[in-house]
Amino acid sequence: MTIKMIATDIDATLVNDDKKITPRTLSALKEARKRGVYVVLCTGRPVSGIQDYLEQLGLTTKNDYAITFNGAQGRNVGTDEVIFQNEITANQHSQLVDLSHQLGVHGQLVTADSQLYVTDRDISDYSVMDAFYTHMGLHYRELVDFPQDMKGTKFMWADKPEIISQAMTQIPQSIHDQFYTVLSAPWFLEFTNPAATKGHAVLELASHLGIQPTEIMTAGDENNDLTMIEAVPHSVAMGNGNSVVKAKAAYITDDNNHDGLGKAIEKFVLNE
Repeated sequence: MTIKMIATDIDATLVNDDKKITPRTLSALKEARKRGVYVVLCTGRPVSGIQDYLEQLGLTTKNDYAITFNGAQGRNVGTDEVIFQNEITANQHSQLVDLSHQLGVHGQLVTADSQLYVTDRDISDYSVMDAFYTHMGLHYRELVDFPQDMKGTKFMWADKPEIISQAMTQIPQSIHDQFYTVLSAPWFLEFTNPAATKGHAVLELASHLGIQPTEIMTAGDENNDLTMIEAVPHSVAMGNGNSVVKAKAAYITDDNNHDGLGKAIEKFVLNE
């Protein structure tokens, strides 16, 4: 087989537990790109949260692309051209804020310009952590103060795992009908446009580039990676991935602290 695109998650996949790309994985990715393979970071992070990794990998030209916000946006890295964007509306944001307050869960809105907004003056520690690690501006604003036309790439519950677990059982069917929901971490539940999934985004970008699903390798570890794991035949689950991802993937590699992604690229792309 010939792989023409590698679509990889970042946290716990591309990077180790210290948020670093290991030398072996870095070398494998750079060699793949040198051979003309597209290397696409496909992440729940905002654009601001991937810049350092793009520069480290050398993915900064007009021939490089990235998928952010769990598939809500695909863009050309070198030109900043947005290839596709699937957002939630201001009205939908309002519904989700009301639900969050009703169920006693901290929520946050993430916008396409890498800003994070909360409507609760008691800001969640998880929102602070998210803003810090992904270099987003963190803003408190009352719901009535949001512009009526303000959209978002995703709305998230950001709270203690036990609070989110309990609240998940009380989500109305009307919300499930409007949004794709996924637990991207025990402390993050994400609500997005139904078209904003990693799997949909990978295939949409591949179509833009003239690449077939059989020519794509995807790699991930968590539930928000499932759609891209299921979207292509050449899918890789990290050794540290959850049991569902491992069950769906075509291949299980080593964990993120032991060059798992690099080893998979060597095996399936570089054929070493």
